[in-house]
Amino acid sequence: MSMKVLNGLDMSSTKVENLGAPTNENDAARLADVNSAVEGLAWKDSCRVATQGDLNLASPGASIDGIAMSNGDRVLVRAQTAAAENGIYIFNGDATPMTRAADANTADELEQAVATVEEGTSAGTTYRQTQVNFVLDTNDVTWTQFGTSAPSASETTPGLIEIATQTETDTGSDDARAVTPLKLATWIGKLQRHEANVGDGAATQIDVSHNFNSRDVAVEAYRNSSPWDTVICDVSRPDANTVRLNFAVAPTSGQFRVVIKR
Repeated sequence: MSMKVLNGLDMSSTKVENLGAPTNENDAARLADVNSAVEGLAWKDSCRVATQGDLNLASPGASIDGIAMSNGDRVLVRAQTAAAENGIYIFNGDATPMTRAADANTADELEQAVATVEEGTSAGTTYRQTQVNFVLDTNDVTWTQFGTSAPSASETTPGLIEIATQTETDTGSDDARAVTPLKLATWIGKLQRHEANVGDGAATQIDVSHNFNSRDVAVEAYRNSSPWDTVICDVSRPDANTVRLNFAVAPTSGQFRVVIKR
């Protein structure tokens, strides 16, 4: 295999770095330019600061989001009351109107624009402009966080959610975690139910095991045939897992059905 050499450099193992952004069709492209083109994103130079609320664009003051500004600083304006005013601007002085940046002063340039903020509340945050097919200064310009992890979910915000433990499920005191079907099935307050047919034609005392580990149970016995009426018998709870039924006359085989609830 022949070795490629350029000005004494072995081009088979040497990278060309620090290229400028391509402007002509024959300029070399950087990896970032290729990724941007593939993903359909328009990466912009970073902004020094981002706005956190409405800003007087005609007279912005000497600082924005607590950062003292210098002429020529780029500002990501993202929270205007009139959202059509949002965009990337150049700071021209505390009492001088801000102007849209040269690389973001048309709708085409702002479509899928991506910019990172350097200082202030949003330092290190990257935003993406999501409005498409819009008219600049007429339609909203919308910036959303880009490339960041999902937030925690709430009743109004979609995002990540944590699974509750069994203790959190049982106590019912946590409002920030989700309950799974398994946790619900083993919830300490879940209604427990046991049913059994009773009667053998001989015994007047019948023990029914429910294994709820509690004497706090409700018991009902009813006829297992028409008219399916509730019958009265003596009910006792000899232990935490057993209900004892005493009848005046021994029920016939399967004559009554017993329902035990906790």
